[in-house]
Amino acid sequence: MTEENIETVDCIVIGAGVSGLVSAARMAAAGRKVVVLEASARVGGCIHSWHLRDAIRAGEAGADFWLELGAHTAYNSYSQLLEALRERGRLDDLLPREKLGYSFVGADGTLQSPLKRLNFFQAAVSLPLGIGKAKPGRSVAEWFGGLLGRGNYRRLLAPAFAAVLSQPADAFPAEWLFRRKPRMQTAPRKYSFPGGLQGLLEALVEGAAFDLRYQAGVSGVTRCEAGYKVMTAAGALACRQLILAVPVDAAAVLLSNVQPDIARDLQTFPMSSSEALGVVLPAGKSGLKPVAGLIGVDDDFWSVVTRDPIPHDTLRGFTFHFRPGRLDHAAKLARAAAVLGVTPADFLHVRETINRLPAPGVEHPRRVAAIDARLAREPLALVGNYLNGLSIGDCAERAATETDRLLALQGA
Repeated sequence: MTEENIETVDCIVIGAGVSGLVSAARMAAAGRKVVVLEASARVGGCIHSWHLRDAIRAGEAGADFWLELGAHTAYNSYSQLLEALRERGRLDDLLPREKLGYSFVGADGTLQSPLKRLNFFQAAVSLPLGIGKAKPGRSVAEWFGGLLGRGNYRRLLAPAFAAVLSQPADAFPAEWLFRRKPRMQTAPRKYSFPGGLQGLLEALVEGAAFDLRYQAGVSGVTRCEAGYKVMTAAGALACRQLILAVPVDAAAVLLSNVQPDIARDLQTFPMSSSEALGVVLPAGKSGLKPVAGLIGVDDDFWSVVTRDPIPHDTLRGFTFHFRPGRLDHAAKLARAAAVLGVTPADFLHVRETINRLPAPGVEHPRRVAAIDARLAREPLALVGNYLNGLSIGDCAERAATETDRLLALQGA
């Protein structure tokens, strides 16, 4: 096929996670012809809703049950994601999450409330000194340790933040946590969606004005007369603008020919991983009270995220986010069973997966700003969870900002 008759579109988005789908929806809403290339057979990326219907017969009890193996909570401050959902007419389908708390799991297996780990006197002394300090340029350990005291940080905040991020949080940039964002007041404060958060992304695809192609892995990107040429197993496509919504290491590979300096920089961005183990039990089997999640303290797991905030009549589900490389499958099952007060034989269904995440340090925002400055006039955008925060909302926010930049650039 000659370059003259290669399929050419306005924009190609590589990756169909939150970042890719929000980018594609926004670009298509502006009247652009968009193709989304997804290497796997599903949307979601770091969002991975495990459906029991894939493991049991249709009509069998529990066929409607799902459990999050990756990201698990969305908030009404995720305005860009909610606006995309509103355009699909699906806001009314949001499922409010019941308000449940978190408990710490001690070395002896006992549960402890967060307030029990807080030294109020230390917090009262530290707070006036720490509240006025700027977050930029400071790590999570430095800023929050100064806010509530180092002892409180070590006992309470360090394990709590590590549970949220599924990795050590001490070096994480403080400015990326708890950024103030406007809320959509008509949406529940915390929510999920029928079929889990992956179902929410599937709703963005239904009747979409962009072309989503599954199992369309990209092997390379080069420059061409139109803008960029993207190679897949099914053939090459060309586009005027390109959006990479893939993990940072994958972005580095794809940019090696078109932006080699940026590619080399991205290669040095560290990555982390956690080993997710999802288990499903009969609803009455575990004596654990309903909780949103459990926080490990010097344990083999960072956290346990439950399905309890969206209760099911007959089943309960728990996702253990284990530290990588510590336990084999049998040992993970045994640890999960011990925490839940059951035996491994009580698990009706079990599922494992690996979650890969960026591991940003305090210098990360400065490095991203330098990359953004180099791309400011380029018809290329980088979006994803390594650029301004790990949350679903951070990804959607970055996707909206970068897509608007490309639209303005094309119109200039």
